[in-house]
Amino acid sequence: MRFMLLLHEDEQVWARASDAERAEYARRHEAFAATVRERGAIVAGEALSTVAAATTVRHDGDAVLVTEGPFAETVEQLGGFYVVDLPDLDAVVEAVALLPRYAVEVRPVVDADAP
Repeated sequence: MRFMLLLHEDEQVWARASDAERAEYARRHEAFAATVRERGAIVAGEALSTVAAATTVRHDGDAVLVTEGPFAETVEQLGGFYVVDLPDLDAVVEAVALLPRYAVEVRPVVDADAP
């Protein structure tokens, strides 16, 4: 079953991180990736640019509105994502526990080919 994992964190945590803290982040991502690959697969995953580079596109009737910045002002920003293929939510939660201390939103991916 495929799941989308949205990784949220305060960008300032990363900006202030020491080299050792950044190395620990990398180690935790590697442990996560190894665990997921043992039980399933990483379908996709990327880190995202900072929120300062975001653009939001909305529809207002027939008009399309483009604004700089994220959808909402929050302390935590979307910093990256994974799409994983794992047997069930329990396996996802087990793997997510290996990541750095993000707020991780987990959502099952809808199978567009399913009846």
